[in-house]
Amino acid sequence: MKAILPSLLVGSLLTLGLPALAENPRIEIDADTEALSDRAIAQGPIRVVASYTPLDYNADELSNNLTIQLFYNDELQLTTTDTAAMFAGIELIDLDSDGTAEVVVQTFTGGAHCCLATTTYTWQNEQFTPVYFGYLDGGGGDFKDLNGDGLMEFVTLDNAFFYSFSSYAGSYPPSVILTYENGAYRDTSPQFTNYLEDTAAGMRFTVEDPEFADRGDKNGVLAGYVAQNIRLGRYREAWLFMLSHYDRTDDWGLYTYTDDGEATQAYADFPTALYAFLQELGYLDASGRPQPTVERSPVVAEREQF
Repeated sequence: MKAILPSLLVGSLLTLGLPALAENPRIEIDADTEALSDRAIAQGPIRVVASYTPLDYNADELSNNLTIQLFYNDELQLTTTDTAAMFAGIELIDLDSDGTAEVVVQTFTGGAHCCLATTTYTWQNEQFTPVYFGYLDGGGGDFKDLNGDGLMEFVTLDNAFFYSFSSYAGSYPPSVILTYENGAYRDTSPQFTNYLEDTAAGMRFTVEDPEFADRGDKNGVLAGYVAQNIRLGRYREAWLFMLSHYDRTDDWGLYTYTDDGEATQAYADFPTALYAFLQELGYLDASGRPQPTVERSPVVAEREQF
């Protein structure tokens, strides 16, 4: 059995379109969609009307090409625009089982890997309120009810780990799991130990796989493995595993660069660089103590135009 890095898997998913949850009303746009005019979906009091035109890549500037109108009880409440390159999805999902669907909009920015923009619109206080995720690489994420409690989780990856110690394809970022409730997402990653353990096992399998031994991006997997195990309360064991398996010849992540592109070696070796990186992200505190409940949510107050 060959170990396959998740970045390779999610990259291939984007070529097929964005993931959809079964049986939810959905508008889907892909590379073959010529145009949409006033395409509508509805669930209960929530109705969405979308119009779309393909991007003109020969134009001097790429403008918003997706218009979305949000209705509540057949009254227009909000009109918003976005840019969708090749793929987009608009879906009605009752994320917290309160009887009223949320509107989840996902748009792809274009590019070999990056990026997926996800916005959740929820009806609260007589208006649609948006919750934005920052641009996410690695296929964005998936909505799943991991524990069957009626509250949906958004399962994604900590995007800070892409390219930090290896190429995109060689990166194996740790999991980030958000639970949606009352119009907000909260980082509940440590609660889902079975999911975290399965992912950590896949990381370890990848490192120990003999067919992986000759690849030059082992450190990108080990970085994610240590962070994943911090979530599980197994920092010491994971750190010792990293020390016995890391590639001492790989200098990816050891250098900093000036605006002029001049490189300066900032760290003597990968363990030193990884320790500083985990502190910077909050997986370790200033004293080096592991923080299993570190907040790594991709939610942002506003999302700049890509």
